[in-house]
Parts: sequence; C-alpha cells; structure tokens
Amino acid sequence: MTIYKDAQTAFMEELRCIIDAGETIEVRGETTRELRARLIEISNVRARHVIVPHRHNNVFASIAESMWVIYGRNDLDYLGAYLRRASDFSDDGVTWRAGYGPRLRDWNGVDQLSEVVKILRSDPASRRAVISIYDPDRDFVASRDIPCNNWLHFIVRDGHLDLHVAARSTDIWWGFSGINTFEWTLLLEMMARWLGHDPGRLVFFSSSLHLYERHFDKASQVVLAQPSSGELPNDESQARFDTDWERSSGEFEEWMRLEAQLRSGHELKQLECRLTDPLLIAYIRMIDVFWVAKRGADPDLLNQLIREVGDSGLTAAATEYFGRRHHQQH
Repeated sequence: MTIYKDAQTAFMEELRCIIDAGETIEVRGETTRELRARLIEISNVRARHVIVPHRHNNVFASIAESMWVIYGRNDLDYLGAYLRRASDFSDDGVTWRAGYGPRLRDWNGVDQLSEVVKILRSDPASRRAVISIYDPDRDFVASRDIPCNNWLHFIVRDGHLDLHVAARSTDIWWGFSGINTFEWTLLLEMMARWLGHDPGRLVFFSSSLHLYERHFDKASQVVLAQPSSGELPNDESQARFDTDWERSSGEFEEWMRLEAQLRSGHELKQLECRLTDPLLIAYIRMIDVFWVAKRGADPDLLNQLIREVGDSGLTAAATEYFGRRHHQQH
C-alpha cells in the first residue's frame, strides 16, 4: 500500500505510475494504460481538493455531485447542470440507473448510512459497518451505468474512523481525481462527526486503475508541471462538517432547496439561508459563485463572493478554476 498525505499527492503520484509502468489495454474499443490491484491510502481526508495545472478540475461539480450522492439522488436534471457529460452515462437520459445515492440511502427501503451509525454507536469495535453499492440482482446487465465503486467499510480504531473503499474500475482522471476522493473523504468526515470520532484515513482499492487515451497528452502535461503539494491550503483554515446525525437530514434538505433556487436563477443574497453547518454553508456559497459566474458576473463581484466563502481550500480551487482562459469549457 502506498500512503499519501492528501488527494492531490495521491493523484499526482498514481498518475505518474500509470504513465511510467501502466500496461496498454484495449477495453470496449478504447485504449487505456492500466495498473491492477492498486491500494492507496490518503491520510488527511479534509485535504480533498485537487488543484493541478492542466488537470482542469471542476471543484463546483465535485461539490454538487458529492452532495447529490450523500443526499440520495440520481436525477440528471441536477447533475447535468454541473457535468455536461453526465447524460453519456445514462441509459434513459433521466437518471443514472446505478447512481450511488439511492443505493446508499434507499436500498430496498434501507438507509445504509443510518445502519452504519446504529452499528458503530452500539459497538464501536464492530467490523460489520459495511455498505454495498454493487447489486447482483440489477447489475449483471448491459448498461452505460454499472457501478465502479462497489463496497464501503467503516471501522473505528484508536479513536479514529477509517473508510475502506473497494472499486472494480477507476478512471484516474474523471473518477479518482474528479469525484471519488472528494465524495468518499467528505462522507468519511461526516460519518466521523456523527459517531463522535476524529476522521482517520481513506484506503482505496482499485482492481483496475487506468487512464484513457483521450487524456494521455494532458496527463503528460500534468506530470511535467510537477506542482508542489506545499502550495495546498492549510487544513486548519478550512470549514469542517459539524452537524449531528439527527439534524443532518434537515440540513441536507435546506442545502438542496437553496441549490435548486440558485440553479433556477436566484442569488444567495436574495434567499433566506437557514443552514447552520459551516461546511455546508461554504459549499452552498460555492454553488452561488458558480451560477453567478455562469450569468456573467464582473470579476470584482466574483472575487468578492469567492472571498466570502471563507474556506482557504475552496477559495484556492475556485481561484484556479476561474483563472483559466476557457474555464467555461471545463
């Protein structure tokens, strides 16, 4: 297992390994470079931002999709507004058939997050706090959407909550660095707060960690740029999730209400914001920044709104995003 201090370092070094040692594999008519059976640990789960030249990461999409998953949604009306290619992975153009959200929050009526909370509250040493995503009853089919992340395991040791994730297939470009490290470190931070433990480490196993040919040139540019992880914001200056499990449903519902209003054309300053959680407030402010920018805000207003987010990691990610000449394409 390779241990990395943060998501950005993990992405950079694993990408370098794929370029240097990956095997060329043809899958469904597409060329990839692949490493098999990769085991990756990320130690600081709050440092989830990937701010790398030439990667063109979209922090707003990472926030929107992570909240969409944790709340339990799978609709493209929401996700397609942040990810233009979302419909490419849909069978019906309406939903992601195998979206993680409903499988986490409503597996045949079971809220798996709730069950994990119950198990680890009653027995913190338990090894049974498992969440399944892959469903053999539904997923042995021809589809554009077969879940890549298949299994989650929460385990408490030495006062810390760790999260172990098993994936059958991981695209390091769009998957690992675009959403997987973000959504699972966020869920780990939330679950740790609900259980009263410090967040520990994310350990990610991928049976196939790969890079598609369409990203070969960009990947080489990223590796050559060699950004320093020392440029990442200080973890202590970032907002933290701080809401009890019993109140989280109401906070999530309020966040989703505000997101819908922002997407429909309102600005956050026009709305009554009843959020109390510091991290969720920072995230909805980021969504406000995204839509204000989409509607052509002048740079001074945009910079003011970014500063008001009040989180150094998010501020750095937003500043990098809007610093690109053609950021609307990303």
